Amino acid sequence: MPRFAVSPSFATRLSYRREPGTARRGLFLALARLSLIGLTASMSSGCLIEDPPPYTQPEQTPPRLDLVAATPSPDQIIVRKRGDVIEFKVPIVSEDAGDRLLGVLQLDMGSPSEVDNLASSFAPPSTLDASSPRDLSVTWEVKSFVTPGCHRFTLRVSHSLNFTNIPDVEDPRDVAEAYWWANIDPPDSGTLVDCPLASSGGT
Repeated sequence: MPRFAVSPSFATRLSYRREPGTARRGLFLALARLSLIGLTASMSSGCLIEDPPPYTQPEQTPPRLDLVAATPSPDQIIVRKRGDVIEFKVPIVSEDAGDRLLGVLQLDMGSPSEVDNLASSFAPPSTLDASSPRDLSVTWEVKSFVTPGCHRFTLRVSHSLNFTNIPDVEDPRDVAEAYWWANIDPPDSGTLVDCPLASSGGT
């Protein structure tokens, strides 16, 4: 009668003999699982991408006029006749937050013969990080109503939304000005009677 290796009925689970290395393999697999779980957790936490900070609109700054590079030079008297064309051009730097700049040309501002809006022109919006300034240019033809003699031209620059009723502005801190003196229809082109030295200004 063949013999079979059977466990006696009175044997307990602890009395079995395990194959060599079984316990070691179980411990190794358990440690491997823990290591894998830890690695996965660390990788997933390290790959989390935070939301970018909310975008904030840059604040506007008052325009700054480069009067040294302006044309005509504010330090020289302009001599013109009625019918001549004068182009006033000045480089500008500012942070505009999307609002374009407006330049308004005025004649003899503050005097009884003041003309508060001879001509106007826009410059596109820009930023302080721009590689170069923008030019704002206003062109005007000397009209017949301008009396011969010395006159002061004022170029008033601000953001377009700051003008409430040209040339009035809501915020006077957001304004820059440039000034030119011109001798219109002088009897002698070499004579600048009653015409003061040119001056310039701005913010």
